[in-house]
Amino acid sequence: MLDLALPGAGWVPGAVTEVLIEEAGVGEIRLLARTLRQLTTVQGRSVVLIAPPWMLNFAAFRAMNIAPKKLVWVKAPDDQVLWAAEQSLKQEGIGAVLVWLPKARPEALRRLQVAAQESQSLAFLFRPLNAAKQSSAAPLRMICKPMLPAAAQTMNRREWMQVVMLEIDIIKRRGPLLEKPLQLRLPLQLPALPEHLRRASQQRNAREVKHVVDSGDIAAFIARSSQAAIDAVRIGKFDFAWSEADAQ
Repeated sequence: MLDLALPGAGWVPGAVTEVLIEEAGVGEIRLLARTLRQLTTVQGRSVVLIAPPWMLNFAAFRAMNIAPKKLVWVKAPDDQVLWAAEQSLKQEGIGAVLVWLPKARPEALRRLQVAAQESQSLAFLFRPLNAAKQSSAAPLRMICKPMLPAAAQTMNRREWMQVVMLEIDIIKRRGPLLEKPLQLRLPLQLPALPEHLRRASQQRNAREVKHVVDSGDIAAFIARSSQAAIDAVRIGKFDFAWSEADAQ
């Protein structure tokens, strides 16, 4: 469904895709999971994550069949995030570069787009929702919001984990805009849950406990990726701190 709405019927290498989200962890990685899996396992290419606002949850990446050994985690101060992204896009063997840059001036976005055009990599830029009103050189821009299924109030936790959805409104693309936002089902993986919730689930075995899920809770729960990452079993970690001084 999303491919049909994208120019070229999919994510386009050599162009920045700007993903606007209300909070980190609402489903932006699950949205890209199929592409990241293809890049890391089939094509054997690396994926660079620059300045994510949370620690990487390698258990969740494994659950999505994304190869952790092909993930490069770059920690950089705010004033060097753009530089790190440009350097990453210049490297051989890079399949995708994911950049978290909450505050970016228009000229910075133009620099990132130029760097993406000169590469054969996918480039994804994550920014907050209020950036939607700002100009951007990114050829593709979309707003992503989590949403509950209609019957969430009657579901237990396991059920709504499998039917949680992401609403995608494409606000800039080549060609006409969408008539209405897309609604994609993006199931949550059990390993992505905090450790204490996983243990409780395992102890219940097959016994299901009914929960009343408040519609206001799910966005906060999904977005609580920092806690999930800290609690999850981390299988490995690739921690690269880049700076212009080190490169020189």
